[in-house]
Amino acid sequence: MIKDKEMGKKLLESIETLNEAAYELYSMVLNDNERLDDFVKTMQALLIGIKGNVTGLVVEEPALKCNLLVDNALDTLDKLGEISEKKRKLGIIKNELIPEIGEAYVDLLFWGGCFPDPDAMFEYYNNQMKEFYPAPGTDKGRYRYDLSVAVMANNDVEQVDKCLKSLNDAVPEGLRCEYVLFNDGAGEKVAKYFDGLADKNVKVINYKHQMNAPSVIYQLVEGKYVLFLTTENILSKTAVSNMMKCLTSDKKIGAVCPAFVEEDKLNDAESNEYLWHQKSELNTDAVLARSNEILIPTMLGAYFPFMAKRYTEFSSKAMSLIGRRNGKLLYEAGDALACRVHKEKDEKDEDIVLEGIKQFERIMGINPMLEQDVDQDLLSGLDFKNKGKRVDILGINSSFGINLLAIQDRVREESKNLRTNIYSLNEEEAYERDLETIAKKSRFISDWDRDFDKCFPNARFDYIVMEKTNDKLLDLMLLLKLLERLKDGGAMAIHTAEEMPLSDYEPRKVIGDWQILYKQSDE
Repeated sequence: MIKDKEMGKKLLESIETLNEAAYELYSMVLNDNERLDDFVKTMQALLIGIKGNVTGLVVEEPALKCNLLVDNALDTLDKLGEISEKKRKLGIIKNELIPEIGEAYVDLLFWGGCFPDPDAMFEYYNNQMKEFYPAPGTDKGRYRYDLSVAVMANNDVEQVDKCLKSLNDAVPEGLRCEYVLFNDGAGEKVAKYFDGLADKNVKVINYKHQMNAPSVIYQLVEGKYVLFLTTENILSKTAVSNMMKCLTSDKKIGAVCPAFVEEDKLNDAESNEYLWHQKSELNTDAVLARSNEILIPTMLGAYFPFMAKRYTEFSSKAMSLIGRRNGKLLYEAGDALACRVHKEKDEKDEDIVLEGIKQFERIMGINPMLEQDVDQDLLSGLDFKNKGKRVDILGINSSFGINLLAIQDRVREESKNLRTNIYSLNEEEAYERDLETIAKKSRFISDWDRDFDKCFPNARFDYIVMEKTNDKLLDLMLLLKLLERLKDGGAMAIHTAEEMPLSDYEPRKVIGDWQILYKQSDE
């Protein structure tokens, strides 16, 4: 946050003037105004004046990037003088210059005037964020496009070309589709390559100076759905159609990502709903979502910005958490395959990572680096075959519900059974909203003696998974009550390496830190 509020206010007013000038510039090009060159020079002078003041503010508040946006806008104005084709000039002003100026305004307003004050940040989230980044408009409920394909280029032109060719093959025929190609400082070769593709349905944004923040993309998309990916990725021919089938199968599904495989396993899989896996967090290297919902703008950094490294750190975690806490389900479509080209990466700056964790926890209320891996020891002790009837899964203190979702996925794959229900009993407030999203029924427990008998009294379970134990949960009477809730052939898995009651219960297995008790079938 900058200290000189008056200076910040004057700069915002100057950027507002620039924004109005950019729209006037568009009109002048459209109408072949003879004063065009002089008007461009006036805008350049105003930008140069702003740049001097903004550069000083960046020293005071390093989170600011509006100095780079001003440089990018100056570069865009320079390009206009080199282009004679009217249509191309109009495209550059509409898709590049106007969004750049808009981004500069928001950058200075939020990072200069709100961050890191939580009250000011939440004021922005609640009252200004969606005003600056409105959802795409419709004409009588109809979007201009069915699908907006947003591509962020951050590597060499050969890989960019390979990525786009795979996209062209993957986008289903018959869709009204647009492309938004964002060159985030990937160099002149990529810029020229993108410029050569610019057309009515291909919008190009060329940033000379890298931002690591693709929020500008959300200003331009006009499709009902948005597919975002970076150019390190290649899609199979059926990836987009299978992701679309998954996303549109249920209005509660907020976003879908492909399953990432090695390039030699990148085949054109047929649609298979048994391979749609519900997740608590998605890989956002490639992701499909509805344009009018909260997930895509959050992933792009347009919504809920909270740290200077907006996209490169924690984007998937922010999108996934915001999605879950708005009741949206997240899916990996195992029938939609993609591969990521491995490229050399700079080592992560540990100070930035630690700062990101601190800011995420401060604003979102939870540590983004909490364990999100499936426990393979648990899965190895459970049977998922021949589950022909409805399958009910009870999780106790299940954090984000990672293992519950993994059990559900295995039942779907191995028994070809989509009739699965997750229930949750939880005594950790931090995960309450996350578990409510994935569970058919969820209860917060403050007193096991008082509350347990009232929770799902008529439900019986195929799997009961107790992930975090305590003395009360390992009480003999409670364990006996839980065993009574198992269906015949069910299993209760308890995550503890310590001795516990029912140590002589059979049949049972000890796998890693899990003790698994099985209820035999009467058949």
